[in-house]
Amino acid sequence: MITDDKIGIGYGLMGVFQNDAKFVTFDGTNFHLDALRLTEHLSTIARAGANFVRVLPWGVWGSHPGQKKATQFQPYVLKKVGTQELWNLDAFNTYYFPIVKEFFTIANGVGLTVLWDLFDNCQLHGSYSKWSPWVNNTQGVLSFYDKKADVYTKRWVSTMTLRHQTNDVIWGFGNELENPDAPDFVKRAIFPYITLRNLEFRRLTYGATVKDNGALDSIQDTIRKSVREKFGLVAEKDVIIEDHGWPWNYGLSIWGSKPYCKLFSDDGFYGGLSICDRRDKGARPSASQWKTRVKYVLANYPVSMGGRPRLISFEHLPGIYPPDNTCQSATIRAISSAYKEKFNVWPHNYRST
Repeated sequence: MITDDKIGIGYGLMGVFQNDAKFVTFDGTNFHLDALRLTEHLSTIARAGANFVRVLPWGVWGSHPGQKKATQFQPYVLKKVGTQELWNLDAFNTYYFPIVKEFFTIANGVGLTVLWDLFDNCQLHGSYSKWSPWVNNTQGVLSFYDKKADVYTKRWVSTMTLRHQTNDVIWGFGNELENPDAPDFVKRAIFPYITLRNLEFRRLTYGATVKDNGALDSIQDTIRKSVREKFGLVAEKDVIIEDHGWPWNYGLSIWGSKPYCKLFSDDGFYGGLSICDRRDKGARPSASQWKTRVKYVLANYPVSMGGRPRLISFEHLPGIYPPDNTCQSATIRAISSAYKEKFNVWPHNYRST
């Protein structure tokens, strides 16, 4: 688990539930989780030294060879409305939450804390948006940011945080919430459940990416200010700031004398040198690139201060699906190697084979 180590070492299996990942299958009526295959993959990643895995509630990307019911795993019931197939945000599928619970059980069972992004901005745009229940639904909601969606977004947050109170989990406000309406949305839909569920601030993430220009407030900066106004300065600094991209040009400039918790990710970056983790748009950073960058950060910035452990986390995402065990574990092992050189001990989950 993430609390077993001095830093977070993460694996962003964001599309675990998307069709191309091959971890869930459809039998003509319901979806089922391939528990053996998932356990093997996550065990391999954990033995490479990872201590958390970040996922989305569903993934709209990749190929969709069948109709919506057969290829889009997500929590809402699909309903025929005239010639359209729309999701009903008032009705949950019976298969969804048991599969998600099984995922949490498997991930936690192999030693991985689950970082669960409650929402995802990326699915709202482009051709893949038609597969998103937040865009195509019987209620006429066009985005989870809309106040009209509050009754459904609040029900979603309430349901997830209640069902997984006993799991080892970090709650992400949402993946890359790059929308001007995001700060108000987070205050309306998520803040109430931080209080209601007594969620630990160090087990929350802002989720939005920061801008390269530190002189300008990003949407994430605005959300941080809202956290400070509602919950105080300590809470603002304890909620994890995710910095997506490479090589994190701006992410450390706000460190300050009382540092924020930071998570550095290669999410969205395809300008790397990996040989095994590449597709048409480019490659993820190679294992050696990752090790060099982690060593730099660990050599120049504290991993704890003032009784606050794990100020730094790193996260690698697979660039291709389905993810390859050997390729992905090699990158995590490179991060673990940098950890060993810094602290003279391997991460808790690490195994040599």
